[in-house]
Amino acid sequence: MKLHHIGKVVGNIEEAVSYHRETFGLEPIGEKVIDPIQKVEVISLNAGFGNDVTIELIHPITEDSPVNKFLKSGGGLHHLSFRVSDLQGTIDEMREKGALVLGKIVPSAGHDNIPSVWLYTRSKELIELMEIKES
Repeated sequence: MKLHHIGKVVGNIEEAVSYHRETFGLEPIGEKVIDPIQKVEVISLNAGFGNDVTIELIHPITEDSPVNKFLKSGGGLHHLSFRVSDLQGTIDEMREKGALVLGKIVPSAGHDNIPSVWLYTRSKELIELMEIKES
């Protein structure tokens, strides 16, 4: 596994982009994208590693978005996302280590629709796994 991005839930995407630009010198990579499954808008920021490791700003766009409750409790650091070359194999390994799989493998709208899945580790961490074949 390799770190792919760090997800942060924010109350306002534009304000969060401005804050990260002014405070840390981070710039957006591409445009905002709507994820219809999570009911959020997302934008990635260059964290100094090109596109290898980014910071993903996430804002719920509906009241029934799965991340809306997280925002209401203050937002902030939401999840770590890891790139893996064998998604099902890694799911099986994580399950053996006590992780709970939170749903089916779905396309990640914010990341070119590559296959992804959400897990909750026994250390109470929200993890996203994304299947990205090594080139």
